[in-house]
Amino acid sequence: MKRLLLMRHGDSGLGDESLPDFDRTLTESGAVASKATGAWIVANALAPEIVLVSAAQRTVQTWDVLKALLTDSVAIPSRDLYLASPGTLLANIEKLPDNAGTALVIGHNPGLESLGRLMAGPGSSDKATDNLLRGFPPAGLAVFELNGENWRTMSAEGGRLTEFVRPGTAS
Repeated sequence: MKRLLLMRHGDSGLGDESLPDFDRTLTESGAVASKATGAWIVANALAPEIVLVSAAQRTVQTWDVLKALLTDSVAIPSRDLYLASPGTLLANIEKLPDNAGTALVIGHNPGLESLGRLMAGPGSSDKATDNLLRGFPPAGLAVFELNGENWRTMSAEGGRLTEFVRPGTAS
């Protein structure tokens, strides 16, 4: 069984208005919340083999916080994931190598939340689904168990939302 983790970058605040959105940085509280989510991933034995990271500054910085905890994970930064639609996110996920059992995507809303809602199929945890429907906060994490063994067919085979983590809490 494959596992997919969708994580929104930590809080970046409004920051310097002279910077383009792509260059906004993580706030101190965003780094703390990201570290807490990373600790939850480790504590629940969900460390990914591979991590897809939007190339935006705040997502790269979120990964920088997490990689100290997820030491065996390999990150692949991609500009395609910046503000990506659910379809673009899926297209990137479906290209992952099948030898990876667990993957993490660090990206942005509204694409992550939309993808999470689409993927929460039959058998999903009611509590996790209700929590996701309240919105996908910065440093939030959705955990899916996928029905298939191949990343390239995951959208057709569906999955179940098993956990939804808000910074400092778990569903």
